[in-house]
Amino acid sequence: MMADPTAALSLAERAEVLAGQLINNERDEALATAEWLQSEALTRMGRAEDAHPHALEALGRLGEAPAETKLLADIFTSLGRIEKVLGAHGEALEHYQRAYEIYRDVGELRSESIALQSMASVYSDARQYERAVEYFRDALDRYQDPALDLAAHNNLANALTQLERYDEAAASYAQARALADAMGSAILEARVLNNLANLQLELADYDGADATIDAAFSLVADDGTFEWVRFFWGVRAQIAYGRGDPQSAVRFLGVAFRDVEIATTSQNFMELHGSAAEIYAAHGDWGLAYDHLQAFKRLTDERAAFASSANSALVGAQFDFTEQELEIQQLRSEGLEQALELARARQARNMMIATGIGVLCLVIAGIVFARSRVARAKARALSDSLYTDASTGLPTHAAMLRDLAGVMARTGKAPVVIAVQIKRRKHLSGALGYRVYSRFEQAVADRLAGGNYPVTVYRLLPGLFGLLQPSADTREACAVARDVTGLFESAVQVDDLNIDVGIICGLARDDDAETAIRQAHLAIDQARNHNQSHAEFDPDMYGNPAANLSLMSEMMRATEKGEMSLYYQPKLKVRTGQYESVEALSRWFHPERGFISPDQFIPQAEETGHIRPFTEWVFRQSIEDQKRLLAEGKPIAIAINISGALVGDPEFARTVRSMIVSASGPITLEITETAVMTNPEKAIEHLNAWRESGARISIDDYGTGQSSLAYLQMIPSDELKLDRQFVSNLNANARGRMLIKSTIDLAHNLGLEVVAEGVETEPDFAALKLLGSDWIQGYHLSRPLPFAELTEFLATPEETILRSQSS
Repeated sequence: MMADPTAALSLAERAEVLAGQLINNERDEALATAEWLQSEALTRMGRAEDAHPHALEALGRLGEAPAETKLLADIFTSLGRIEKVLGAHGEALEHYQRAYEIYRDVGELRSESIALQSMASVYSDARQYERAVEYFRDALDRYQDPALDLAAHNNLANALTQLERYDEAAASYAQARALADAMGSAILEARVLNNLANLQLELADYDGADATIDAAFSLVADDGTFEWVRFFWGVRAQIAYGRGDPQSAVRFLGVAFRDVEIATTSQNFMELHGSAAEIYAAHGDWGLAYDHLQAFKRLTDERAAFASSANSALVGAQFDFTEQELEIQQLRSEGLEQALELARARQARNMMIATGIGVLCLVIAGIVFARSRVARAKARALSDSLYTDASTGLPTHAAMLRDLAGVMARTGKAPVVIAVQIKRRKHLSGALGYRVYSRFEQAVADRLAGGNYPVTVYRLLPGLFGLLQPSADTREACAVARDVTGLFESAVQVDDLNIDVGIICGLARDDDAETAIRQAHLAIDQARNHNQSHAEFDPDMYGNPAANLSLMSEMMRATEKGEMSLYYQPKLKVRTGQYESVEALSRWFHPERGFISPDQFIPQAEETGHIRPFTEWVFRQSIEDQKRLLAEGKPIAIAINISGALVGDPEFARTVRSMIVSASGPITLEITETAVMTNPEKAIEHLNAWRESGARISIDDYGTGQSSLAYLQMIPSDELKLDRQFVSNLNANARGRMLIKSTIDLAHNLGLEVVAEGVETEPDFAALKLLGSDWIQGYHLSRPLPFAELTEFLATPEETILRSQSS
């Protein structure tokens, strides 16, 4: 009957009328049953407030000292369910416990299991997950029933996920899925798969999550009849973003939030809002990012308040399963006592009716007052949540907008905004887990706030902070950015972990507050592209946004029309004194815009997802040119740069592997250390596959940013490439030479060859040969050359080239 709660409510109301015609005890029990059924139907219809009086009336109908029957326990269970929805967790736990004890005494094992699961759900609401796990497992041990076991395994897995016990969680999801499959419930199986996919996202297992959500899609129709499908699209969006494809991620989010009013979403959307804010921000859709961030904060603050309320209620209501006792601070609230008194008053006559009406008026007046107070409190809470970040206590993006506008109104000048981003945020989040990572961000925020500079610290997005420099002096702001970088020279401690933190800063100022924040975020990418710790926003580098969007479509056409070409910079092998390798570098000569620097279009290609087809074009062209050189009697190795966004892409990995096999000569793939940070396991798997196919792996840009010995040991590689900034210090002082010498020795001890790039002078060239560099590359030897000039260069004897360069 409860499959259709509306029909059930109608039948229960008719039953109440019929029950009224009975006499004595039969009448009271029948009325209690009818009232209980009405409360159950209303609860399932989402009308917990309306259901509550009916459950209380049912309890009152059984008298002052009711017999301990299954009906009494069912009423207690209904009261617990209603009170949990209304936030009265202490009372809910009490009623669940009393129901449990009766079910146990009358031998109702199935209902006993339901009561245990209900108590577990209260502890989950209070974020007491360890206790919740105990009760879910007790419920599974108490009674075996497919439907109950399915719910218990799924909810148990959710609690285990929160405790970061991922293997156990995955096992429980697997059991829940098997039960759903055995029951023939495709919808329930699909929902379990959605939960499992979210667990895999937490572990950055994008391939696993992809396969899982594909299985979920195969079980249900995406025609609007099953509302939960939108969350499947949300998982797809997070997978795409994790793989470095924000364009697809944005497209999937559009499907997930189709026809959804973002300002009024339920708790089910909380995590998806958080991911959407990050994805839209990465894509540059700041308006949508802000909308989703507000929704995320609204729901996280509501959940935090809900959990806090539940914890407070449970302080005096802790159930000890071994002793079967429930300690309660308060057995009845004032409102409950009044409602029970009212239920008994309905059985009296004359003066008692008047008394009952008086009590009812007091109850109504109390409810009106309480609701008014709650409304005011909610308004204050929503205002606080907009301007204060729940996890760090820092001001939010909205607060920064407000404060920027205030400073500009007072001074008439636009202050400098500094955006501070944690490097490797995705990797750190996956490695540390949600709970530890939250504490890590809090520690980063504390360190930023404790700096010796006159700024206000804001939290703009996960892993992204904002600093408001009160003056409009960009030189002062640059000094602050340098100070901020210095704050993180030592590790950040979280629990027993010492975590090395890399940060990068972007600076901007603009008369429009939102524009200033957006440009500061963009300046972070500009700093990263130039291997700098901080950078001021450069509008020329950013260009016109509309033009930038068209630039990507033009880029791929340029490869077909001959506007895009490859230049090759020769690399000298020191031991043989011959040019045995070249590095492929893209050059774009636009018919209207002229030369377009790779620093301008490569980052955009990475952000928009065009980097993969572009890199595949570079591969095809390089292999074709290599064949032409071989045909001319010039066997040469070619080095190709691989974007970090592609190293973890399985389809790209397979494509590259087939190209490597088809090449007519040696291929070297140049990657940076950071390329493996997002998903190290998958990236290393692909690097090994490429090496097995015959390619060499070169670690590019070594000596910049966060160069790490740990990654040097972990990455399967054949070559270490010293960055030009590293090499430029060669003759500055003895310390620079010692550093390069120790790096070369370290690489040789690890079985790696060393390439020194950016060599521009004869003294540097001579010094690097003496220090033991295996390969040398730079303008001192040759600038990047188009293919025709490369063939002439390679045809010239090396002695002639080196003699001309030295003169």
